Amino acid sequence: MTLPLLRTLTVLTLVLAVASTPALASLAVATQSQVVPAADPLVPLQADGDPVDADEFETWLDATMADQLQAYHVPGAAVVLVQDGDVVLSKGYGYADIESETPVDADETVFGVGSTSKLVTWTAVMQGVEDGKLELDRDVNDYLTESPVTVPDTYATPITLEHLGTHTAGYEDSFGGTLVDDPSDLRPLGAVLAENQPNRVRPPGVEVSYSNYGAGLAGHVVEEQYGTTFTDYVESNVFTPLSMDDSTYDQPVPERLQSRLSKGYTYQNGEFVPQEPQIWGIAPQGGAMRSTPADMGNFMLAYLDEGQFGTERILEAETVREMHRQHVSKTPDVPELNGMAYGFIEMDRNDERIVGHWGDTAYFRSLLALYPERDTGLFVVYNSPGGHDARFELLQAFTDRYYPRSGSQTGEPPVGSADRAAELTGDYRSLTVSESSWHRVLGVMTRTFTVGVTDDGYLTTQRLGSERRTWVELRPGVYEAVGGQEKLAFRFDDEGRATHLFFGNFGPATYERVPWYDSLAVTQGIVVGGSLVLLSMLLLLPGGYLWRRFRGREPPTDRERVARWLLGASSLLWVATVVTFLLAWLNFNAEVASPSLALRVGLVLPFVALVGTLGAVVATGIAWRDDYWTVPVRLHYTAVTLVAILVAWKLSSLGILTL
Repeated sequence: MTLPLLRTLTVLTLVLAVASTPALASLAVATQSQVVPAADPLVPLQADGDPVDADEFETWLDATMADQLQAYHVPGAAVVLVQDGDVVLSKGYGYADIESETPVDADETVFGVGSTSKLVTWTAVMQGVEDGKLELDRDVNDYLTESPVTVPDTYATPITLEHLGTHTAGYEDSFGGTLVDDPSDLRPLGAVLAENQPNRVRPPGVEVSYSNYGAGLAGHVVEEQYGTTFTDYVESNVFTPLSMDDSTYDQPVPERLQSRLSKGYTYQNGEFVPQEPQIWGIAPQGGAMRSTPADMGNFMLAYLDEGQFGTERILEAETVREMHRQHVSKTPDVPELNGMAYGFIEMDRNDERIVGHWGDTAYFRSLLALYPERDTGLFVVYNSPGGHDARFELLQAFTDRYYPRSGSQTGEPPVGSADRAAELTGDYRSLTVSESSWHRVLGVMTRTFTVGVTDDGYLTTQRLGSERRTWVELRPGVYEAVGGQEKLAFRFDDEGRATHLFFGNFGPATYERVPWYDSLAVTQGIVVGGSLVLLSMLLLLPGGYLWRRFRGREPPTDRERVARWLLGASSLLWVATVVTFLLAWLNFNAEVASPSLALRVGLVLPFVALVGTLGAVVATGIAWRDDYWTVPVRLHYTAVTLVAILVAWKLSSLGILTL
């Protein structure tokens, strides 16, 4: 049994070095890679204020998308550009179904749009505000009197719809109830939210921390106040007036749309592999909505015309302006840093005001960006995870091409920057992590940035499985990406010590500095290295037996044998726990939808292992008191026991062993 475990740990050690975030938590936009755009992006193609030329844009987009589909291993995509009340271009690229060679049609192909559809949720909330049924600054519990959901009064300040719409409610991250295996497993929204309510881990209104649960709760408030389901409400009050006839939250997708669904793909061993559609248990949080790019174009047109679409109005102009203004600044000392509007995420680039949202499911990536001052909107969707970086590259390339930044590029690091950067080094972890469940593994491993410094004063950041990025100081605590425009800023405490990190292009996240002992390097070292040490105990058991037989030594006493097997069994259980949760991480979506038997057993194993480890601590003292074995063997036994304690401590900090 030890050899398979050793092979598994070796493979998983390599995975840890290259793994990227699973689909449900693809929030680390700050690690975008770059593909050279198909044409020079910095040449303005029209005078300021002139509309985009449709033919020129299509030519540029055709070349750009061809490059993206190849570079990012994406089978199909679609783009919609609207401007001045009209659709400039609506076009598909590649295949919606590779096997049948069905091409993507932006007017017909139905995609999963992920959390981009949270904008529909916030539209519904603001309609409730206009109707007088909802208030942004009122305790949400006031709207849940008939609901199974009750928000606990953990802090004196209650959670409001304002907090939910700006992702400042203070919830820990949670995936509970997000996915199910089959549409027959779907349950009423209120029941799912009540059973899977995450802990409140910080006061509301203090920090930005993206929350899927918060969006789901906002949608539930809407359905409670209107006495209907969320899906029926948005069908009548958003989709119908906007002629979004091919958009739906229904699961499974209605029969009339089934034949037009794009398949979702992963790229494995040089081939595209089709995947089964996901079933989402909390519709307002975004994953359940399917739509055509053309329908999303209608949604953009309505918001660019301040709530008006043709003869229909979904929101008043003042409401739209209120949603588009900045509600939360993550650090007021750095006004150029993107923050949160209401429901909309700030995406400013090149000094252009941009608001919108992006969305991720396991197999689809989308992005919607509005340029309100340009009366322009861009929507793109991809049917493979490769679209994660491609969408942000497209947004930047479009902005560079049509609204290039004026002014000089960043220069060399100023004098003293190396010393100042050295004070900022360490690990910074997103607040969007679970604090109380094994889901924390996902956040710790994939949402932690390590900040370093080069000899010549450049700052560096790197996330697990991503390339290192380099930044140059603009002023103390504020940096700009070398070769780019994104800003990075730090927040400091009263003593001048950096406590938080913010990426300029990623509004809905706050990264908090962690102590050295909670760093990613220490965590990986203890979990992976510790597991290898524990395996040595498993190898020593049969090895010691064979050595004694070979040397003709006396067999161990019963007490010595019990001590060895006690630590050996504990070591086996700790290693099995590590393997179980690494595999659960790699198969995260499936484990969220329906925890496997292995995962359920894995949640119990560490408690049994902990009992055995405590017994080994006692046995260690007895071994030294009674002179068990030789000194080297006793030292090894002691070392393995200490490592087991370290592994237990680290698994506890990862949410796997929660006492």
